Amino acid sequence: MKKRTAEKSRIWIETLLGIALFFLLAYISSFVFHRFDLTEEKRHTLTPTTIDLVESLDDVVYIKVFLEGDFPADYQRLSQAVKEKLDEMRAYGGENIQYEFINPSAAEDKKSREDMYGELVEKGLQYSPLQIREKDGVSEKIIFPGALVSYKDREIPLQLLQNKQRTTDAELVNRTINNLEYALVNAIYEVQRIEVPKVGIIEGHGELSAMETRDLQRELERFYKVERVELAGMVNALSRNVAGKGKRQNRYDAIIVAKPTESFDEQDKYVIDQFVMNGGKVLWMIDPMEMEMDSLRQTDLTMATPLRINLDDLLFNYGVRLNRDLLIDRQCAPISLLTGPRGNERKEYFPWYFQPILVPEKAHPIVANIDPVLTDFVSSIDTVEAKGIKKTTLLSTSKYTRILKSPVRVSLNIVSIDPNFGEANRPHQPVGYLLEGEFQSNFKNRLPPNFLEESLFDFKEESEFTRMIVVADGDIAKNDVSPDGTKTRELGFDPAAGRKIYGNKEFLINAVNYLLGDASLINVRSRSIQVRKLNEQLVEQQRSVWQSANIALPVLFTLIFGAFQWIWRKKKYAYKARKK
Repeated sequence: MKKRTAEKSRIWIETLLGIALFFLLAYISSFVFHRFDLTEEKRHTLTPTTIDLVESLDDVVYIKVFLEGDFPADYQRLSQAVKEKLDEMRAYGGENIQYEFINPSAAEDKKSREDMYGELVEKGLQYSPLQIREKDGVSEKIIFPGALVSYKDREIPLQLLQNKQRTTDAELVNRTINNLEYALVNAIYEVQRIEVPKVGIIEGHGELSAMETRDLQRELERFYKVERVELAGMVNALSRNVAGKGKRQNRYDAIIVAKPTESFDEQDKYVIDQFVMNGGKVLWMIDPMEMEMDSLRQTDLTMATPLRINLDDLLFNYGVRLNRDLLIDRQCAPISLLTGPRGNERKEYFPWYFQPILVPEKAHPIVANIDPVLTDFVSSIDTVEAKGIKKTTLLSTSKYTRILKSPVRVSLNIVSIDPNFGEANRPHQPVGYLLEGEFQSNFKNRLPPNFLEESLFDFKEESEFTRMIVVADGDIAKNDVSPDGTKTRELGFDPAAGRKIYGNKEFLINAVNYLLGDASLINVRSRSIQVRKLNEQLVEQQRSVWQSANIALPVLFTLIFGAFQWIWRKKKYAYKARKK
């Protein structure tokens, strides 16, 4: 009897200790927050940038997601991924992250649905018509793969699926999910930002036109205020004098110089130089050689010659030299040519070595995880001594590259000959550099006489810490324009593939983000999440085997476990009975 009482007391003590330990751990966990992510690429772990942003919110960010309804599997997967990502953000942002999933097609009558559609389009969301196969045939459904993000009195649209060139499939959804955290973080960052940086696109020297940079400008306007500005030798074009302070203040946070073809005079160079000295950032996209594909339309042979735009001394002073050469690369884009007898020609594609495709291999956030970048008649860049300037290679050619010194014969016949990448091979030629540091003025000790009276009071010999990016190709920012000049294609669009496959736009947006101090957002964009697809052929061949296994094995394991437990209990109590 005493033995049984002691046994009961022991059980009660262990139970109470277990309960006490549970509450103690619960109390301690209220002060310690940690989440465990066992996936290989940490797909459920937010980046430090995201965590810092959502934890610093001082008011509610409300997100209306229009991915509710009866959708195909790909859209269901996207909807679930958005919900999971928002839940992750709520784990750190608490009640300041609120969301709601809405079905814009939920209304029963047609007029209400159309009113809802019109309201969403007016607010900036784009819809996609879906063809859904049913037993009775095919039906069409309208879907808005996007969200509206609200903060205080501001609301902005967030388009989740951006690709317009093809219908939705698993690859497109995967790319969207891969970019999901960046899209959400950027939307939250944008909706709560009070001061929006200004970016100026320089004009007046034969640069790319507004239509030729339309896609880039449209993408930049999602983040910044973008204006096209002509220097015209005016000291106040990029900066203004701050009354009573004896210094100048930049009107823009960054400027873009995209493929100038005409010479810069000393006044314009001075304006840009002092913009840099006052902390301004510059994205240079310069062609050292004059060569256009239009020149080959009339004849099969033309010459590429140096392009004199009077910027060599400015860039040399900042730390780089653009070489008078053209690079040809075995890793290149195709060119379409008509072949065959006259009257029976057919279009064929050949490697066009003058259009190198650059595959970024650096770990720098500007180029991490972006698609290959397409160039057109690109040149090499050398670095030169510039005190206090850090130089980082961003873009370079492949291991099969040749350097053609100026003047360069450019002929379509190169597609039919071996360009000899053997002994003449010069691998991994740099074509894009990031420069960071405190720059010396190009006009130090040599200020133009006609600027002495007007600008000496404002002149600065050395900049504060700033950045610039130099790329030896102006066409990297050029989108295709229709012959009548009214329509454009997306930057990075490939006519041979019929869709966007190049990462030019992502590279340039990352570049401007980095220049303007939004580098943390690039770290979010550079994440990569893999979708591990099943082998469709094996699935089809072994479907019945695995279906049977999924039904039979759980039942079999349950029976084995039950039999084992019955035998163990029988032996246990038989042993106790013998002891008594």
